[in-house]
Amino acid sequence: MKDLKNVKFILSSTFIMIVATLVIGSFTNNQLLTYLMLAFFAIFAVVYFCFWRCPNCKKHLGKMIVHRCKHCGHEID
Repeated sequence: MKDLKNVKFILSSTFIMIVATLVIGSFTNNQLLTYLMLAFFAIFAVVYFCFWRCPNCKKHLGKMIVHRCKHCGHEID
């Protein structure tokens, strides 16, 4: 997962799935949705902390919306 566009797509998709399972779960009493939401959150956290890094200096980028690395100034696509 070296391409940040793929990482951002995965992060955005899992975030949407987390919100969707929270909304659907609030109207139902299905415990499976709770476990599904926790699984999506775990995927989001792993991808965010392990792969959301600057391709130049390999330091964590922080916010989801970045145009430049705050550490080395490398321009992010």
